[in-house]
Amino acid sequence: MRLAVGDLVVYGSHGAGAIVARRTRDLFGNRQVVVVLALAGGLSVELPLARADKLLRPVADETEIRRVNDVLSAAAVPSDVPWLKRRRDELAKLNTTVGLAEIIRDATGRQEARGPLSPSESELFRRARNLLATEIALALDIEPTEASGWIDQQLGLT
Repeated sequence: MRLAVGDLVVYGSHGAGAIVARRTRDLFGNRQVVVVLALAGGLSVELPLARADKLLRPVADETEIRRVNDVLSAAAVPSDVPWLKRRRDELAKLNTTVGLAEIIRDATGRQEARGPLSPSESELFRRARNLLATEIALALDIEPTEASGWIDQQLGLT
């Protein structure tokens, strides 16, 4: 990845945004290049270039959006495993676009089948939905509210 100013990237479970600057900083006595990310909600993050190269990924492309569509359109994967045992696996999914779609699809299915989610599962569902809507908005050059509507369409909720 180039990691140039203007590139759209995703920083794991922190969200998607643009690289707005590259600077040289003194970090721990060494001069290092850092990239500055502007994420949703006014969050700004600086990462040393070497770390950014490992932690950042490009925003979803057309192929990835089709995979997300396929995941959201598929039937939920039922699980009888209690939430606390599933939580670690679900948290790991926050780092990929398809993983976010799986969290949303399966939580939506559980809500329809069993009623309200637990508070912590509900929070993870909202977080995954916000992260995915933000990334889709950047990928498709639309507003986050439109991206949220797109997610609902794929889930068959509209």
